[in-house]
Amino acid sequence: MLAIAIKPSKIDEDIVEFGRFVEKYFDYYIIDAENVAIVDEDILEGLEKISKVVMTVQAKKEDAFKLLELYASYDFDLCVVLGNKQYLSDRERRFSNNRILDVVREAIGYGKDVWVGTEGVESLVKDIIEEYNLISYYLYGQKCNINSKKAVYVPFATKIDENVLKSMKGYLNRRRNYKGNWRDFILSLEDREVLKRIKDNNDIVVGYPIILNKEEILNFIKGSVQCERW
Repeated sequence: MLAIAIKPSKIDEDIVEFGRFVEKYFDYYIIDAENVAIVDEDILEGLEKISKVVMTVQAKKEDAFKLLELYASYDFDLCVVLGNKQYLSDRERRFSNNRILDVVREAIGYGKDVWVGTEGVESLVKDIIEEYNLISYYLYGQKCNINSKKAVYVPFATKIDENVLKSMKGYLNRRRNYKGNWRDFILSLEDREVLKRIKDNNDIVVGYPIILNKEEILNFIKGSVQCERW
Protein backbone atom coordinates (compact mmCIF):
# COMPACT_ATOMS: atom_id res chain seq x y z
CA MET A 1 0.00 0.00 0.00
CA LEU A 2 1.09 3.56 -0.68
CA ALA A 3 0.54 6.83 1.16
CA ILE A 4 1.50 10.47 0.93
CA ALA A 5 2.30 12.57 4.00
CA ILE A 6 2.17 16.36 3.95
CA LYS A 7 2.80 19.23 6.33
CA PRO A 8 -0.01 21.79 5.93
CA SER A 9 2.37 24.74 6.37
CA LYS A 10 4.46 23.56 3.41
CA ILE A 11 1.63 23.41 0.92
CA ASP A 12 0.42 26.34 -1.17
CA GLU A 13 -2.89 24.69 -2.03
CA ASP A 14 -5.94 23.99 0.09
CA ILE A 15 -5.17 20.74 1.95
CA VAL A 16 -8.64 19.35 1.26
CA GLU A 17 -8.37 19.97 -2.49
CA PHE A 18 -4.87 18.53 -2.46
CA GLY A 19 -6.19 15.48 -0.62
CA ARG A 20 -8.74 14.88 -3.35
CA PHE A 21 -5.86 14.69 -5.79
CA VAL A 22 -3.88 12.34 -3.54
CA GLU A 23 -6.77 9.92 -2.98
CA LYS A 24 -6.94 9.19 -6.73
CA TYR A 25 -3.59 7.41 -6.54
CA PHE A 26 -2.85 6.52 -2.91
CA ASP A 27 -4.35 4.43 -0.13
CA TYR A 28 -3.73 6.99 2.63
CA TYR A 29 -3.40 10.76 3.00
CA ILE A 30 -1.41 11.57 6.14
CA ILE A 31 -1.44 14.95 7.82
CA ASP A 32 1.87 15.37 9.65
CA ALA A 33 2.04 17.03 13.05
CA GLU A 34 3.27 20.61 13.21
CA ASN A 35 3.36 23.46 15.68
CA VAL A 36 -0.29 24.37 15.07
CA ALA A 37 -2.80 21.53 14.84
CA ILE A 38 -5.78 21.53 12.49
CA VAL A 39 -8.95 22.17 14.48
CA ASP A 40 -11.08 24.09 11.97
CA GLU A 41 -14.36 22.19 11.61
CA ASP A 42 -14.81 23.09 7.94
CA ILE A 43 -11.37 21.71 7.11
CA LEU A 44 -11.91 18.56 9.18
CA GLU A 45 -15.30 17.94 7.58
CA GLY A 46 -13.70 18.35 4.15
CA LEU A 47 -10.91 15.94 5.02
CA GLU A 48 -13.43 13.41 6.32
CA LYS A 49 -14.89 13.12 2.82
CA ILE A 50 -11.51 11.94 1.53
CA SER A 51 -10.95 8.20 1.81
CA LYS A 52 -8.46 7.18 4.52
CA VAL A 53 -7.08 10.31 6.06
CA VAL A 54 -4.63 9.81 8.94
CA MET A 55 -4.41 12.63 11.51
CA THR A 56 -1.29 12.91 13.66
CA VAL A 57 -1.26 13.76 17.36
CA GLN A 58 1.92 14.56 19.28
CA ALA A 59 1.75 12.80 22.65
CA LYS A 60 3.83 15.44 24.42
CA LYS A 61 1.58 18.33 23.44
CA GLU A 62 -0.49 19.77 26.28
CA ASP A 63 -3.68 19.33 24.27
CA ALA A 64 -2.92 15.81 23.01
CA PHE A 65 -5.96 14.17 24.61
CA LYS A 66 -8.31 16.96 23.57
CA LEU A 67 -7.00 16.80 20.01
CA LEU A 68 -7.32 13.03 19.98
CA GLU A 69 -10.95 13.28 21.06
CA LEU A 70 -11.63 15.82 18.31
CA TYR A 71 -10.07 13.73 15.54
CA ALA A 72 -11.76 10.56 16.80
CA SER A 73 -15.14 12.22 16.25
CA TYR A 74 -14.42 12.09 12.51
CA ASP A 75 -13.77 9.14 10.21
CA PHE A 76 -9.98 9.32 10.44
CA ASP A 77 -7.21 6.90 11.33
CA LEU A 78 -5.24 8.17 14.33
CA CYS A 79 -1.46 8.45 14.40
CA VAL A 80 0.28 9.01 17.73
CA VAL A 81 3.89 10.19 17.75
CA LEU A 82 6.03 11.33 20.67
CA GLY A 83 6.48 14.87 19.34
CA ASN A 84 9.14 16.84 17.52
CA LYS A 85 11.08 19.06 19.94
CA GLN A 86 10.88 22.02 17.58
CA TYR A 87 7.08 21.96 17.91
CA LEU A 88 7.06 21.62 21.73
CA SER A 89 7.19 24.19 24.51
CA ASP A 90 9.80 23.90 27.27
CA ARG A 91 7.15 22.43 29.57
CA GLU A 92 6.03 19.91 26.95
CA ARG A 93 9.59 18.79 26.31
CA ARG A 94 9.89 17.87 29.98
CA PHE A 95 6.97 15.45 29.84
CA SER A 96 8.02 11.82 30.26
CA ASN A 97 8.26 9.70 27.14
CA ASN A 98 5.84 7.32 28.89
CA ARG A 99 3.10 9.81 28.04
CA ILE A 100 2.91 8.27 24.58
CA LEU A 101 1.56 5.05 26.13
CA ASP A 102 -1.30 6.94 27.77
CA VAL A 103 -2.18 8.67 24.51
CA VAL A 104 -2.00 5.41 22.54
CA ARG A 105 -4.30 3.69 25.06
CA GLU A 106 -6.74 6.56 24.70
CA ALA A 107 -6.60 6.25 20.90
CA ILE A 108 -7.27 2.51 21.08
CA GLY A 109 -10.39 3.22 23.13
CA TYR A 110 -11.96 5.12 20.24
CA GLY A 111 -12.02 1.98 18.09
CA LYS A 112 -10.04 3.54 15.25
CA ASP A 113 -7.08 2.18 13.31
CA VAL A 114 -4.06 3.44 15.24
CA TRP A 115 -0.59 4.18 13.93
CA VAL A 116 2.24 4.60 16.43
CA GLY A 117 5.41 6.52 15.65
CA THR A 118 8.35 4.53 16.97
CA GLU A 119 11.16 7.09 16.63
CA GLY A 120 13.07 7.19 19.91
CA VAL A 121 10.51 5.02 21.72
CA GLU A 122 10.50 1.65 19.94
CA SER A 123 11.28 -0.38 23.07
CA LEU A 124 8.64 1.59 24.98
CA VAL A 125 5.78 1.09 22.52
CA LYS A 126 6.67 -2.39 21.23
CA ASP A 127 4.46 -4.34 23.64
CA ILE A 128 1.33 -2.24 23.20
CA ILE A 129 1.70 -2.26 19.41
CA GLU A 130 2.00 -6.03 19.34
CA GLU A 131 -0.76 -6.60 21.90
CA TYR A 132 -3.33 -4.52 20.02
CA ASN A 133 -2.05 -5.17 16.50
CA LEU A 134 -1.39 -1.50 15.81
CA ILE A 135 0.61 -0.09 12.90
CA SER A 136 4.31 0.54 13.57
CA TYR A 137 5.21 3.82 11.89
CA TYR A 138 8.95 4.30 11.58
CA LEU A 139 11.41 6.41 9.64
CA TYR A 140 13.35 5.19 6.64
CA GLY A 141 16.88 4.63 7.92
CA GLN A 142 15.67 3.12 11.18
CA LYS A 143 15.14 -0.53 11.95
CA CYS A 144 11.75 -1.72 13.13
CA ASN A 145 11.87 -4.86 15.23
CA ILE A 146 8.19 -4.99 16.09
CA ASN A 147 5.93 -7.85 15.06
CA SER A 148 3.14 -5.84 13.49
CA LYS A 149 1.96 -4.17 10.32
CA LYS A 150 4.70 -1.75 9.28
CA ALA A 151 4.50 1.68 7.69
CA VAL A 152 7.73 3.43 6.73
CA TYR A 153 8.06 7.20 6.31
CA VAL A 154 10.27 7.98 3.31
CA PRO A 155 11.23 11.55 2.37
CA PHE A 156 11.80 11.54 -1.39
CA ALA A 157 12.56 13.62 -4.44
CA THR A 158 12.72 12.68 -8.10
CA LYS A 159 16.35 13.75 -8.10
CA ILE A 160 18.46 14.64 -5.06
CA ASP A 161 20.59 17.72 -5.66
CA GLU A 162 22.30 20.28 -3.44
CA ASN A 163 19.12 22.33 -3.04
CA VAL A 164 17.19 19.29 -1.85
CA LEU A 165 19.93 18.33 0.59
CA LYS A 166 20.04 21.88 1.90
CA SER A 167 16.29 21.88 2.52
CA MET A 168 16.60 18.58 4.43
CA LYS A 169 19.66 19.59 6.45
CA GLY A 170 17.76 19.85 9.72
CA TYR A 171 16.01 16.51 9.21
CA LEU A 172 19.23 14.73 8.31
CA ASN A 173 21.18 16.21 11.20
CA ARG A 174 18.56 14.87 13.62
CA ARG A 175 19.18 11.33 12.41
CA ARG A 176 21.52 9.21 14.45
CA ASN A 177 24.56 7.97 12.53
CA TYR A 178 24.16 10.58 9.80
CA LYS A 179 27.58 11.45 8.42
CA GLY A 180 26.74 12.67 4.96
CA ASN A 181 25.21 9.31 3.99
CA TRP A 182 21.90 10.83 2.89
CA ARG A 183 20.93 7.79 0.81
CA ASP A 184 20.33 5.92 4.07
CA PHE A 185 17.65 8.42 5.13
CA ILE A 186 16.04 10.00 2.07
CA LEU A 187 15.18 8.50 -1.30
CA SER A 188 16.01 9.54 -4.83
CA LEU A 189 13.39 8.10 -7.18
CA GLU A 190 16.26 7.34 -9.53
CA ASP A 191 17.20 4.53 -7.11
CA ARG A 192 14.53 2.07 -8.27
CA GLU A 193 16.18 -0.92 -6.62
CA VAL A 194 16.07 0.85 -3.26
CA LEU A 195 12.41 1.76 -3.73
CA LYS A 196 11.58 -1.85 -4.60
CA ARG A 197 13.39 -3.07 -1.49
CA ILE A 198 11.48 -0.59 0.66
CA LYS A 199 8.17 -1.77 -0.80
CA ASP A 200 9.04 -5.44 -0.41
CA ASN A 201 9.85 -5.05 3.29
CA ASN A 202 6.92 -2.93 4.43
CA ASP A 203 3.13 -3.06 4.38
CA ILE A 204 2.71 0.67 3.76
CA VAL A 205 5.20 3.02 2.13
CA VAL A 206 4.54 6.61 3.15
CA GLY A 207 6.17 9.04 0.78
CA TYR A 208 6.95 12.53 2.03
CA PRO A 209 7.59 14.79 -1.00
CA ILE A 210 10.54 17.02 -0.16
CA ILE A 211 9.47 19.23 -3.05
CA LEU A 212 5.75 19.41 -2.43
CA ASN A 213 3.96 19.50 -5.74
CA LYS A 214 1.76 17.21 -7.79
CA GLU A 215 4.47 16.39 -10.31
CA GLU A 216 6.69 14.93 -7.58
CA ILE A 217 3.79 12.91 -6.22
CA LEU A 218 2.98 11.52 -9.66
CA ASN A 219 6.64 10.61 -10.11
CA PHE A 220 6.47 8.70 -6.82
CA ILE A 221 3.49 6.64 -7.96
CA LYS A 222 5.11 6.02 -11.37
CA GLY A 223 8.33 4.87 -9.73
CA SER A 224 6.41 2.58 -7.41
CA VAL A 225 4.52 0.99 -10.30
CA GLN A 226 7.63 0.58 -12.45
CA CYS A 227 9.66 -1.08 -9.71
CA GLU A 228 6.92 -3.73 -9.35
CA ARG A 229 7.67 -4.86 -12.90
CA TRP A 230 11.27 -5.76 -12.10
